[in-house]
Amino acid sequence: MSHTLRYEILESLPAYGPMYIPVSENNEAYYSEGFVVRFYTSENTNWVGNFEPGWIGFNAVYEFEHDPSILVIAGGTCYLMNPDLEKPISIFGTQYETVTKTLNRRLILQDSTCLTVFEADGEYWHSERISWDGIKDLTVEGNLVSGVAYEPTVDSDEWVEFVVDLEKRNVKGGSWCNPTAKKVQLMHKNQQAKRRWWKIW
Repeated sequence: MSHTLRYEILESLPAYGPMYIPVSENNEAYYSEGFVVRFYTSENTNWVGNFEPGWIGFNAVYEFEHDPSILVIAGGTCYLMNPDLEKPISIFGTQYETVTKTLNRRLILQDSTCLTVFEADGEYWHSERISWDGIKDLTVEGNLVSGVAYEPTVDSDEWVEFVVDLEKRNVKGGSWCNPTAKKVQLMHKNQQAKRRWWKIW
């Protein structure tokens, strides 16, 4: 892939020049200042995208070795872009927290419940759900990604180990399939529902 400049992260919306293009999850007008990126097209023109952020303060841009797409992460929301187009190829997520690069050029995106993996050719896939609400301590060894997932218990909050196989695309461990954690989560939901009921009356 050419090393020609294809994007530039801007500190703010430009004060002069053509109007920026608002890019939002619902394809609606977005006029607050978000994550601002200038794209350079294959026809030697450029345009500025103002990306609506998600729920997390994580902004980043990534290219792929064998694909023309560019991944923009604006406040935890992913926008897969082609610099020649002003509309996203796809949009997903609202709270991606970190990105880990592997030696074979994969990108591993982590949110609070699962992982999303971008292959070097731009293809991406989402793991099955791993955690109730929290993932940390990711490490990569070969085709295996390990970490710990938040697990609510009756007496305390714990972290349990999990492993994601990047070739088989499956998950072992984690807290989401743990029956004890599910029981505690259901109990918490019931308690919240009762509190809302009493508040109404």
